[in-house]
Amino acid sequence: MRLEAGKSGKPLVRVFLSFAGDDEALVLRLWDQLAVATAIDRVYEFQLWRSDHGILVGEDWDGRIHSALSSAEVGIVALSNAFLGSEYITDVELPAFVDFPGKRVVPLLLRQVSKQADWHGLKNKQIYGYERPFSEVRGLAARDAWVNGLVAEVHRVLTRYSIRDDRQQ
Repeated sequence: MRLEAGKSGKPLVRVFLSFAGDDEALVLRLWDQLAVATAIDRVYEFQLWRSDHGILVGEDWDGRIHSALSSAEVGIVALSNAFLGSEYITDVELPAFVDFPGKRVVPLLLRQVSKQADWHGLKNKQIYGYERPFSEVRGLAARDAWVNGLVAEVHRVLTRYSIRDDRQQ
């Protein structure tokens, strides 16, 4: 994964935020906290893309999503029953990141998922928050710690795969 320099001179990381519409109320709190935590990052310049901000009325929503998927290096996916049950997510968004060359998926557990769920290729992936989903975290300090831990994990992914890919080129 080769990262170009952003406006700040730091490596630019384009992040696609994937979530189910049924989870919108909860996930938007998470995305807002993630935006605050990544805005102050000293190592990377994060550019977060999510459909509720990235698509304007009258635009081709499918085209905008495909464009964002193709330019993003990282996909953060907010897992829940609704997420795994979304045909669009499982047919379009997940395949753009799960085991796709040059892309990294960062799955996080937003809500508990049914033990009988089809994980669509994510079952063998390490999932952030697996022991304690975001929905079960109470209090602002605990949510800040959860989100800051997520940012630290994204850093670990970027460090590992940026170094590996640079050596291969």
